[in-house]
Amino acid sequence: MKFLSLLILAILLHACSQQEVFTSQAIKQFSHSEQALEHTALSLDGKFSLSATSTGVCLWNNQTDKLHIPCLTGEASKFVEIVGISQNNQFFFTSNQVVVRLYNVNSGKQFGEWQLAENIINDIAISANGDTLLFGTRSGIAAIIDTRSQKITSYQKHKLDINSVSLSANGQRAFTGSSDKTAQLWHTATGETIYSLAHKSRVNHVTISEDGSLGVSLDAIKDHTIWDLNSGQAKASLDTHLRFFEFNTARFSADNKWLLAGLPKRKVQLWRVNDGVKLAEWLAHQQRARAAVLAVTFINDKQIATENSDGLLEIWDLPPLN
Repeated sequence: MKFLSLLILAILLHACSQQEVFTSQAIKQFSHSEQALEHTALSLDGKFSLSATSTGVCLWNNQTDKLHIPCLTGEASKFVEIVGISQNNQFFFTSNQVVVRLYNVNSGKQFGEWQLAENIINDIAISANGDTLLFGTRSGIAAIIDTRSQKITSYQKHKLDINSVSLSANGQRAFTGSSDKTAQLWHTATGETIYSLAHKSRVNHVTISEDGSLGVSLDAIKDHTIWDLNSGQAKASLDTHLRFFEFNTARFSADNKWLLAGLPKRKVQLWRVNDGVKLAEWLAHQQRARAAVLAVTFINDKQIATENSDGLLEIWDLPPLN
């Protein structure tokens, strides 16, 4: 009886300690495709959406709700599964996991093209000004591409598949997550490992902050940690008891106080970095059987933008943040 009373008290205390999670409806919606998307990306400021379908790759101006340049079609658009936009809105890339192509945002002109022999590319990141690309491959090789000189430098960073990669804005720090149960922070100039962070199982997602001082990593079972990358120490664990918890995409706010994430099953979540508490959750509109949130960004300190696999851009109000 005493044990039951203590259990009930613990449950009540836990419930009382939970912060109320903010939610709201989208204040704007705009469809970018009648087809399901293979992948999509949002620019840092939310101005552009880059959407890849089975028939083409299209760059949208979200301020005008119109195409910014003609869609890429033909050979260059076949089987595209990874896309991204540089933070300065000057470049975007596409990849079919074998060939990576870099384009000018305003002209659509191809700037460069790379591949890594027979290596299959699982994930790609780009620096803020577009001068550095990071590839993570199924063989555990990470490659740094200097897009101006066209030089490729490869490093055997992991023993197994690299599942997720992220770059600091200046392109000097790489954060990579692998099936070898580690997330690694390393120097792109030399390949030297700064920290190797152990996990319980394969690391499926990593994101680094713009200044390279923070990171978040999620493994396949229970580790979902925010890291102080200057010390290599855990800063907080995301406050969830769910197993098999995963992010499709995530971004730290410019001031490093908040973490915004897009998840499967239509969910968008906002987390406080200092303690890992979830502050807000939104549910993306569903037009088809499922709508995974594939891209997220902070537009400003009051609004966020998201895009899901249904090709739907949505704008949401943030809760008051301080």
